[in-house]
Amino acid sequence: MHNLILASFLVLCPGLVWADTVQFIDPAHALETSATLQTLPDTNADIMIGLAQNNKAEGEETKRPAPAESDNITDEVEEEGPRIADPLAPVNKVMFHFNDKLYFWVLKPATQVYSHIIPEDFRFIFSNAYDNLKAPARVLNNLLQLRFKAAGNELIRFVFNSFAGVGGLGDAAKDALGIKKQEADFGQTLGRYGIGHGIYIVLPVLGPSSLRDTVGVVGDRLMYPLTYIDESDLTFGEAAGIAAHENVNDTSFKIGDYESFKESAIDPYISMRDAFVQHRKKEVDEAKTK
Repeated sequence: MHNLILASFLVLCPGLVWADTVQFIDPAHALETSATLQTLPDTNADIMIGLAQNNKAEGEETKRPAPAESDNITDEVEEEGPRIADPLAPVNKVMFHFNDKLYFWVLKPATQVYSHIIPEDFRFIFSNAYDNLKAPARVLNNLLQLRFKAAGNELIRFVFNSFAGVGGLGDAAKDALGIKKQEADFGQTLGRYGIGHGIYIVLPVLGPSSLRDTVGVVGDRLMYPLTYIDESDLTFGEAAGIAAHENVNDTSFKIGDYESFKESAIDPYISMRDAFVQHRKKEVDEAKTK
């Protein structure tokens, strides 16, 4: 059991190399290919919007003439958006570059081959099935956030999709009942009750995170059904294979997004960090208001 949890935590990327917590999804890529197929989650589009806005602001800043009182202007700019302590910056930058190379040398080539072999319709089906397995975590986190209607809707989605959607292969609840996914995770739950980020952390493979959200990742894994399958039924290698397939399948819808981000960012490390903080702040704020 411990080996399974460790394998899932190290390999699983409900966020990819640079976004477990930060995934880059272009909503235009997530068109439905049939009435029973679910499009990819919209929350990741917020990350891309945040990155685009951040990079645009950086580009505009370089074009403006430097004012006489530059120190005061800098202080004002720093106070505009949410901030996060980054005392581990030297180590984080090493991890950032490690994840960057892992994407270009391993994940992207593997995903390109996979996308060429597996038709998009089947990749959507796999995505739906993996997403359905995460529904129990969304139910529990919505309950913990006192979002009872969202928790009830997510429970209905899970049950309905598991049966009518044939194990979650299709999003039957959205098509037949009009019930959309109610996003929630444990890091968001902790933020809902006033627990701050702590410090910024770049995790190997999983990407941008914080001390709070790293604890959140572990909490979500404990709510994941496959975590509790006996090791005699699911070996370490099989668990790692499932997690790797989920990662590659998810990335197949987003090839090119990370490259575009890097090209438009003045400093990709800072842009990634700022976009992560802005995105997580938005999700925590939504948990407090809904």
